[in-house]
Amino acid sequence: MINTSAGISSVFQQGVTGLQNSSRSITEAANEIVLSGTLERAPTASTDIVEPLIRIQQEQHIFNASAKVVDIADEALGALIDTSA
Repeated sequence: MINTSAGISSVFQQGVTGLQNSSRSITEAANEIVLSGTLERAPTASTDIVEPLIRIQQEQHIFNASAKVVDIADEALGALIDTSA
């Protein structure tokens, strides 16, 4: 018998890891934007917020793709449970 639930679990974990990583990157980029408008920024830091904004957009796409991976893994696991029941 093939252990398909282990494969689905691995895919699910990859999706969750993608969600966590992109969420962390979005938070870091948002903090850069906030600090660009304060005196707390590093003396060499640019006040340019374009790069963090672009990074937020990129990470949003990664987040959405990871969420789809989690949804598909959830559906596949549900179908697997339904067929084995």
